[in-house]
Amino acid sequence: MLLCFLFACGCELTEENPFVESSSGEDPSAEPSSLPASSEVFETTSVEDIVLPEEDTVLHFVACGDNILHPSVYYHGMEVYAEEHGQQCTYAAANDDNYDFHSIYEFVAPAMKEADVCYVNQETLFMGGTNAISGYPRFNSPEIIGATLYDLGVDVVNLAHNHMLDCGSDAAVKNSAAFFKNLGMTPIGYYSGTADTENIVILEKEEIKIALLSYTEHTNGIRNNTSTCIPYLEESLVRKQVALAKQQADLVVVSAHWGDEYRWNPTSNQKKYAQLFCDLGVDVVIGMHPHCIEPMEWKTNAEGHKTLITYSIGNFVSGMHEGMCHLEGMLKFDIRKDVDTGAVSVENPTFVPLVIHFEAGTSVNRSIDTGYRKFKIYYLSDYTAELAASHGIHKREKEFPGYQLNGGKFDLDCLYATVKAIIPAEFLPEEFR
Repeated sequence: MLLCFLFACGCELTEENPFVESSSGEDPSAEPSSLPASSEVFETTSVEDIVLPEEDTVLHFVACGDNILHPSVYYHGMEVYAEEHGQQCTYAAANDDNYDFHSIYEFVAPAMKEADVCYVNQETLFMGGTNAISGYPRFNSPEIIGATLYDLGVDVVNLAHNHMLDCGSDAAVKNSAAFFKNLGMTPIGYYSGTADTENIVILEKEEIKIALLSYTEHTNGIRNNTSTCIPYLEESLVRKQVALAKQQADLVVVSAHWGDEYRWNPTSNQKKYAQLFCDLGVDVVIGMHPHCIEPMEWKTNAEGHKTLITYSIGNFVSGMHEGMCHLEGMLKFDIRKDVDTGAVSVENPTFVPLVIHFEAGTSVNRSIDTGYRKFKIYYLSDYTAELAASHGIHKREKEFPGYQLNGGKFDLDCLYATVKAIIPAEFLPEEFR
């Protein structure tokens, strides 16, 4: 390009220095006493001096449903650990580190790690120490599951749900909250007392403040006889906390443990509180507890504020018998802060369908262990007809005819048909529309 420019200007290049113009009778190496009158002087600007326009800040939020360690799940973790270490699995359910759950999350781990904020509902809590590990109906899970969530990049862990008092006191929720906090994670749903409910949990990322609230409809009838305050889904508490949250944060996200188990559609109470959250200006509601997926929608209040409502994103990990419980979702959405106005909004909400897969194996304790093994979470888009046919749910499928997918069978067609029947197309990835 430079050579073409020089030739166009009538410059003659010398052999000794091809970039110096030759003039008859003059030393080409001599410095000119002055610049020709036609020459112009240009000021140069360094790269450091260039100021690029600022851009909006965008955070990517990922939410996953109920992480439930049934005995078959933690026996799976024992077997994986023993195999990795060349040991014989003894199935001694002590609260130690002899479990490995990482392989269950192998395919979804990248999305969790890459998220700016990753949320999981840890449905089964842990007391720690020498307390015996237990399953349904009163869970006490090994603490290593908490460390696994940390390894997966989880930022926010919900503790407010119907199993938070399973040990008969606040010991498990208190220990779990301390465990996650010590790892630098953000537990939500635990309040040391009534006064503590005024301390709104705020997660700040990239100068965006996200208020995190959490409520549960009930605690399976177990009464709380401690000073710990259980954040039950009650209007007075909701109104107080949302008002405080909106004063302190750019965005309000609510975790709602509500509804009826094994039900595709929201209850009247879910709809009542969804409307209240919308009226109060909450931005996102992450729903769970029914153990199956339920619809999503945008709701708009009188001021024009939009609230994203997910009534239930289903389970994440579980060893349940009902086919409908193993179709689930990962909720994704973006949080955008406008560089000019400072306004914060929720964009691109997407329900990414998942399947929790497992296979039938040999039970080591028939009173609590179903024998389900080889647990793995798959994206439904990557799931195959062959995997669906090998799912361990078929072992007990006929015993639970009322709790199956749309179409009555656990196969690929029914998985797709159920997603399309429950989740509005606007929230689904392209391949499911």
